[in-house]
Amino acid sequence: MVKRFTVLILALLMVFSLAGCGSNGNEKKSGSTGAAETKQADVVVVGSGMSGMSAAIEAASQGAKVILLEKQSILGGSTNFAEGMFASESSIQKQMGIKVNTQELLSEEFAFSNYRVDGNLWKDVMKNSGDNINWLLGMGVKFETVTSTGAGAKTWHVYEGFGKTVIDKHMKPQAEKLGVEIMTSTPAKELIMTNGQVTGVKATTADGKELDITAKAVILATGGFGNNPEMIKQLTHLDSSKYAMRGAAGHDGDGINMAKAAGALTGERAIVMTLGNTVDGTSLQSQLSVAAGQEPDLWVNQDGKRFCNEDVIWYYTRGCNAVTTQYKAFSVFDSDYVKKLATEGATVGWGMYCMPGTKLDKLSAELQRAIDNKNASVFKADTLEELAAKMGIDPATFKETVNSYNTMCAGGKDTDYGKDSKYLQPVKTGPFYAFNMKAINLTTCGGIRVNEKMEAVNNDYQPVKGLYAAGLDCDGFTGDTYGLTLPGSAQGLACYTGRNAAESAVAYAKSL
Repeated sequence: MVKRFTVLILALLMVFSLAGCGSNGNEKKSGSTGAAETKQADVVVVGSGMSGMSAAIEAASQGAKVILLEKQSILGGSTNFAEGMFASESSIQKQMGIKVNTQELLSEEFAFSNYRVDGNLWKDVMKNSGDNINWLLGMGVKFETVTSTGAGAKTWHVYEGFGKTVIDKHMKPQAEKLGVEIMTSTPAKELIMTNGQVTGVKATTADGKELDITAKAVILATGGFGNNPEMIKQLTHLDSSKYAMRGAAGHDGDGINMAKAAGALTGERAIVMTLGNTVDGTSLQSQLSVAAGQEPDLWVNQDGKRFCNEDVIWYYTRGCNAVTTQYKAFSVFDSDYVKKLATEGATVGWGMYCMPGTKLDKLSAELQRAIDNKNASVFKADTLEELAAKMGIDPATFKETVNSYNTMCAGGKDTDYGKDSKYLQPVKTGPFYAFNMKAINLTTCGGIRVNEKMEAVNNDYQPVKGLYAAGLDCDGFTGDTYGLTLPGSAQGLACYTGRNAAESAVAYAKSL
């Protein structure tokens, strides 16, 4: 029986554009006149998500002069939409009587990733995860509860107000209090090198002027390369046309490219962090996206044939894997199913944004709007033959598949792939609907090889002096697939690696 995973969204969706949003407080932008600016710092942090903000606060708390650069107009990146953070044996878990075993969790992560993660890095994340929770509590961050993804371990410390509240109401004020100079709309462009060492950053100000910052150390925390199709192909060998980007804007691989130019080892281990399926032309908050991509209904490929047990979607990442093995993948249901979803609710949903059982009472209207707007990934027809023609697949094969599937539904047993009988919903009442599914690309993980001090290393695994990486820019934290065994893990590793990188960078700066 399929385990019911009500999945966390770790590095969560971008459902509106980050560009153009305002900033205030100590966020500084350059003036519109004069020559190129120069600044000086002990540590420059590039990126302002959980890893970047953690690095900036930790470095400043140890007495370093810190400048934080953010290419977008607001802070936070994907953390703005994160739901919670991983921790093991935290003070909150102990207060709630939740018992978890760190060594057992580490073993689970090894098994899930087929031992493709760096054990020393993950061990350190887990060992320090409880302290990270206390650190955030000290800033006033509040957690609603500690829970799990269904049968998973209760390690998911759910934020009160989600990640945006953590960034805006707690971490940003703490950074400002410690004297961190925050510069938004200021993308870093390249690292300054002196005798093989990183000694600063070149950036561009909000009004297009050059900015040279000399620094003793630089921490790259730019959130991966999820918005860069060329890098996705180069580093993961995946066809980005099969994926729909639903993460935060600006994850173009800047940090990885800068590290590579500085001599760091890049591209060893990187993945697209997929989390469920969707349809082009929809947002992840739409009921159409949930119904078309996240339901265990009938799935067929470009040949009009089934290719898996569709209840695999309970394991969001595996559902993505199944869909992307095909040249094209379509979900199919009938009008009866539309009514069922409206009255009985979603089967799987999508994280806490659409919980299982949520009534999809807007689905019918969203379907009609998609048809009226000629969404090229949404199909509607009165007959199966007509639906197949619109999908571009063979009508005879498709009808044979549907008839066979309906027979299995009537018999209560999936004799092809063993889907749980409770998810066998026939396709027999027109009008019929089909959707060209794509896997959800939230972001990426991996790119820069680091050691346990979060130092970027070269091809010989020797540190590139003065250069550090944190968060999803780092290699070593994932196997072939985005992990669900450790709820909140992306936020957990981001916080730890940011703080660890800062501690190492400050120690290095003081040694010079």
